[in-house]
Amino acid sequence: MAIEKMASLKVIGKLHEIEPIIKELILYENVSINAESDHYGNSYLIHEYEAEIEESSEYNIQDYFGIESECKDAILLVEDISKELGIKLNLEKDLIEKNDISYEQAIEMLNNYKSTNKKITDEIKNKKEEKEKLLYYKKVMDSIFDNSIELKKIADLNFFDYEIGILSNESRVKLKNNYESFIGIINRIGVVKPTAENLYLIIYLSQFKEQTTNFLKSLNWRRFNLPEKYTGTPAQISEQITEEIDVLSKGIKELSYLSETKNKNVNSSMNRIYNALKLEERTIEIAKEADFGDNIFLLNVWIRNSDINNFRESITKAYDKVKIIEAEKNGSSPPTVLKNNWFFRPFELIVKLYGLPSYRELDPTPFMALTYCLAFGIMFGDIGQGFIYFMAGYLLSKKMDLAGQLLMRLGATSMVFGLVYGSLFGLEKHQLPWLPSLFEGGPLSAENIPKILAVGIAYGIIALSGSFIYNIINSLKIGDKEEGLFGKNGVFGYLFFLSFIFTTLSLVGLVKIPLYVPLLLLVAFLAVIVLKEPLANALDKKELFPHGAGAYFTENIFESIETMLSTLSNTVSFVRVGAFALNHAGLFLAFMIISELVDNIVLKILILALGNILILVLEGLIVFIQGLRLQFYEMFNKYFVGEGIEFKSVKL
Repeated sequence: MAIEKMASLKVIGKLHEIEPIIKELILYENVSINAESDHYGNSYLIHEYEAEIEESSEYNIQDYFGIESECKDAILLVEDISKELGIKLNLEKDLIEKNDISYEQAIEMLNNYKSTNKKITDEIKNKKEEKEKLLYYKKVMDSIFDNSIELKKIADLNFFDYEIGILSNESRVKLKNNYESFIGIINRIGVVKPTAENLYLIIYLSQFKEQTTNFLKSLNWRRFNLPEKYTGTPAQISEQITEEIDVLSKGIKELSYLSETKNKNVNSSMNRIYNALKLEERTIEIAKEADFGDNIFLLNVWIRNSDINNFRESITKAYDKVKIIEAEKNGSSPPTVLKNNWFFRPFELIVKLYGLPSYRELDPTPFMALTYCLAFGIMFGDIGQGFIYFMAGYLLSKKMDLAGQLLMRLGATSMVFGLVYGSLFGLEKHQLPWLPSLFEGGPLSAENIPKILAVGIAYGIIALSGSFIYNIINSLKIGDKEEGLFGKNGVFGYLFFLSFIFTTLSLVGLVKIPLYVPLLLLVAFLAVIVLKEPLANALDKKELFPHGAGAYFTENIFESIETMLSTLSNTVSFVRVGAFALNHAGLFLAFMIISELVDNIVLKILILALGNILILVLEGLIVFIQGLRLQFYEMFNKYFVGEGIEFKSVKL
């Protein structure tokens, strides 16, 4: 329930071993490249270890940009070949670990395949393209309403030319608006499916060919050019095209069989080539981040503290001259890896929707998980509906593990509060006397409504208190005394919030203390918040008002007004937690009343079932969103910045 401690390591090795060492990093998987390299410090270390790590022979730095371009082209070629042959490409760690084939061997195998199979592959490709073209011709012919039109007779007209083409619906409207400016006959002869575009036949005088061409261009006219070899009616032409398609399909099948016969192991070969190329591509990406000396390289990486010994043993076991040095973080920003137990882990999905906590922040996931579950349970408490969510989450977890687990936890919380309210699929204790309940009479009874609204406010006070505490800890961890101690979300901001709560309780008579006591504290703590910068500067022995007292007070007086308003709005906002709990019960009550208006028992059951479905789908979604709103707008903005850097493993 924290953020993993990270270590910054410098991997120093022989220049000619850079690629195999990087491949070891990729296979290890739990390593991230540190892009914020200290190049000056690296140059010093390279100079220091240059003599210690001696090269047996001179080795030049590779032209990684040139190799990368060649590698990417080769990968695209493999993907194209595999697509044509229906081969599914997979990245397989086993192939890489076995060091099955090198990059050079992969390129050679690919070139051999091209030279022996290119003719067949190209012929298959050409036949498929020709088949696609014929299928389009057939689709257009089949879309003509009257398939008995003799197109040749139209073509043989003296003094007239004709065109068949396609117009979109937008162009069709434009055509109607400009029809009077066209000299000729326009006839809609079909609709091309599935795009529902209109097919038109246009006949015009040959002497107006240029004007007609310009007019059609303005309509985005797409001319349909049918080869002259096809003659007869659209139905006859469609038959001719079908015969040609059958011949092409047979030819493609025969060529594919011939290709497969020549390459019985092509599936395995393509996957071996693909894995070798993808490994090389990733290796080059990492190598470009390295710093180089005359005979050594240096690579900066991030790794979990708990993995340092295993990582060092894994690399040095294979390459004894490699030096792995733990470096100071020196103000750099380590990547964030969240470390939560089985219960809290699914809630990382919600946290990451807002942002990733920075390395030096507290992980908000545990606090967020508890408060979110509590809010969802209060707003959507029902044993039966919660069980439906739980089972839906269980089924969803088979395909989307974390999302399913999250829904299971929300469903379980709903079931717990269903026991508190005494609600099973909307039915309450007075309808099902055996149901346990802490609220006699149900949530909508006159005496329970104020209690439930008060529960919502109490939840809000607890949730906001936790938010203040989180912010105080986060601010003090990074040495921000101004925000941590005197800011509106710091120590005195929290004291101001508590004073506001006690002032309100004193006003309504729930706390027997003189009203002036919390009011005086409220004013005093607000004054401290206004003076946060000079107070922080005084602690650090700096100038109290570096930008002038007048400008400072003008700005902070307005900020103090915003603080008062936000404190009020933040607290009142949590009334919605209780309000949605009442809304949940009220919505089902409406369906219950409707069901009582009919006598047929089947109809009664159907109405109640429909009510439950509506509540599960619609209200469940609304409650989920309202829970997110409370977290993101009322709580996260008090303590969570969300500017962390994701830990990106160098794995494929």
